[in-house]
Amino acid sequence: MLVCPKCQKLLKKVNNSYLCLNNHCYDISKDGYVNLLLANQKHSTQPGDDIESLKCRERFLNGGYYQKLAETIVNLFNKYLPNQSSILDCGCGTGYYLDYLNKNSKVNYQYYATDISKKGVVMTNKKVKSACCFVSSIFNLPIQQNSIDGLMSVFCPYSSQQFSNVIKDNGIVIAVTPAKRHLYQLKEVVYPNPYFNEEKGYQLDDFDLIETSHVDYQVDLP
Repeated sequence: MLVCPKCQKLLKKVNNSYLCLNNHCYDISKDGYVNLLLANQKHSTQPGDDIESLKCRERFLNGGYYQKLAETIVNLFNKYLPNQSSILDCGCGTGYYLDYLNKNSKVNYQYYATDISKKGVVMTNKKVKSACCFVSSIFNLPIQQNSIDGLMSVFCPYSSQQFSNVIKDNGIVIAVTPAKRHLYQLKEVVYPNPYFNEEKGYQLDDFDLIETSHVDYQVDLP
């Protein structure tokens, strides 16, 4: 399923490493993930969210404030994908949504998770130990063509070309974007002039829209 980011040959797991036919080697870390992000794909020495930002996000998500969104994602995957389908969490962050899917899905899936933040991939791997977790750029996914049944992208940057490259012909993408009034009540407290979000959605030219779900609710924050 994984391919070499240098030559795009299929990677094979050998002991504690991934090897391709050209003998490019990528070691599996002690934390259980493999780094497939090449140096020329980085825009900084430590790309992605730092550990403090990730810990703050994890504390918030563990409060259950986005559980209804997580439930919607689970229901959509269970509706469209059968048992043993492969799912890629593209921009996995802390692993919250993948972990919720793993624990609450009615069927069994094969999980893959990637993020450009190494710390985020570590956090995801600790939550979903059965997942194949790897560091990569969303704009250079080291995944075999037409090999993924389902992909989720939750509040993340995305690449229509990369998504269509890795998804099977009958595969699905679940894309989550903020609606017009997303976090608006919080903005009213923080900003002197609160603003509505511009609802751009995802521009996925190679995909057909089969369903839209609007998840709308309010929570009380301590």
